[in-house]
Amino acid sequence: MRKKILVDIYLAYNIGDDMFLDHLANSYPDVDFVPLHPGKNYDSFFSNYKNVTRFPYSFLDKLKSKVFKNKLEDYDWMSNHFDALLFLGGGIFREESYWPEVYQYRNAISDAFIAKDKKVWFMGCSFGPFNTSEFRHKYSELFNKVTRINFRDQYSYNLFPEISNSGYYPDILWSYNLPKSEREDNVLGISIINPKHKEGKSDTYGKYLNAHINLCRDYINRGFTVKLFSFCEAEGDLEIAKEIQGVIPETKIINYTGRISEFLQEFGKCSQIVAARFHANIIAIKYGIPLLPISYGTKTDSLLEDLQFRGLNINLDNTFHLESGEFYLFLQDVILQMKNQSEQHLTLDGFFRSSKI
Repeated sequence: MRKKILVDIYLAYNIGDDMFLDHLANSYPDVDFVPLHPGKNYDSFFSNYKNVTRFPYSFLDKLKSKVFKNKLEDYDWMSNHFDALLFLGGGIFREESYWPEVYQYRNAISDAFIAKDKKVWFMGCSFGPFNTSEFRHKYSELFNKVTRINFRDQYSYNLFPEISNSGYYPDILWSYNLPKSEREDNVLGISIINPKHKEGKSDTYGKYLNAHINLCRDYINRGFTVKLFSFCEAEGDLEIAKEIQGVIPETKIINYTGRISEFLQEFGKCSQIVAARFHANIIAIKYGIPLLPISYGTKTDSLLEDLQFRGLNINLDNTFHLESGEFYLFLQDVILQMKNQSEQHLTLDGFFRSSKI
């Protein structure tokens, strides 16, 4: 009998998370995955897979929620209808203002599955940023209850020495098979973010925008084609790309809309990459493209530390260094090592015995 897994995953046409789901579905064709996402806006994306379906939430379910318990909050129903629960995401443990509500949900749904002796995993995540011991302590209690938690960086793993069911393996996408792409000369790709969408970073917006405008102008004057890559429109990437293009109309915008291969092939054509998005760094390295990383938080800092990166550390507070930054090319043996270790995420504690991994 095919197993059916409920997947908690952020779905907002962010290419990194969409690649997580793509990788999972293709790695386990004999397992059915149901993202906890009732909206119809992902139906076209799900249709690319025989083993991914939308969470069953009908108009009738919506009407019933006005009288009875909302199906989206009925964790007992979910734990009866699914064989396991998988939290699939990267920077999902951040101490933001609403963290108690998020924690309460994760704890409650996990307890429902654990009570029925069903497996619960957190896969491919990083921890932080956080400020209080309470935040770490609460999640330590949750991690101790679940089947397994696999962190994607050494820093996060080291924060929880008391957790016996944890592991460290590099980000899931290190083991993702990228589509082939032909490199082109004199193409600068820039993976942008919108600082206004990053908690505590909105005051860096002006500096960030001006630094990128100056960088684009400089490279265009040197005969380069400049492409601005929007990894997630919902988080403001496209908005800031249009701001830059409004000043430098020669720039080209590549906006991700759900077509993973097309977007990645465009990315792979670049001869150099400036990367603010976390997964833009990994994709550039896997394609063997010289990289200038920009860090906007602890998850990128931890990634660069695990890679033993020795280049200039540029973050949202010092983007004026962009024009003087040097592009860094990572060795192939480093990439292979990260890929091989990353594959351990997808063992899922031996649960999927019929899988290819």
